[in-house]
Amino acid sequence: MYLCYVDDSGTGDVRTMTGLLIPATGWNDLLHCWLEGRREVERTWGVPKNAELHAVKLVKGRGTFCSTAEQEKQFGKPARIRAHEMMLQRLARCEQLVVTTVACRTKVHTAVYRCFVEHIERWAAERDTHVLIVLDGNPGPEDSDRLSGEAAAEAWRQAVRSAAPYRDTHRGLPLASRRVLEDPVMQDSAYSQLIQAADMVAYAAFHHLALADATLWPKLSPVGPMSRSYKRLSTRWMGDPELEGFVWGDVEAR
Repeated sequence: MYLCYVDDSGTGDVRTMTGLLIPATGWNDLLHCWLEGRREVERTWGVPKNAELHAVKLVKGRGTFCSTAEQEKQFGKPARIRAHEMMLQRLARCEQLVVTTVACRTKVHTAVYRCFVEHIERWAAERDTHVLIVLDGNPGPEDSDRLSGEAAAEAWRQAVRSAAPYRDTHRGLPLASRRVLEDPVMQDSAYSQLIQAADMVAYAAFHHLALADATLWPKLSPVGPMSRSYKRLSTRWMGDPELEGFVWGDVEAR
């Protein structure tokens, strides 16, 4: 069985969704590779291992990440882009990792997710395996004991509502033959190292795709080093290497 950590990227009329697939037996190795990268970034720039790495903020120079103001001064945009590349370079050392991105010409996030799940279903069927998807999203309040009864109930209702379209996608699969198991597991990226890893790869994939075809996002100025970072994972791309890990989903066919 595989675990698949998923996050989205893209903007406007073209959206993407990226998954990091790892067999359950290789989960420890994937996390080890990622945490080795986190330790290297901490040693170099003082970014704590448990600080959330968010690709947009990191690459665009937003927010603060370091333990001290002096370290933050050294962690300017060139250093942040280098840190991004270091993290993907470390991920690429996980030999069992599989990276895939589904792109769709739509603004509707849930439509992209349906295409992504169908893609993973086909892939898993071809390999006679199963997949559990872990998705960036609201899992409910972290500590409901700190909330009033009414506030905690409302927080849980909001989490359930937010997850509904994704649950429906899973539950719409044929039960007898489905390869994507259970409902999606929702994880807040702030508390999940491997959702953060998926975010970093998704953002790099988005910019790599934009550099290859300027018509996809005409108003975007792609960050060239993101393409280089994405290429660090070339040995982990799913499918034909010439497709560079990308699959186009057909939303119009629905």
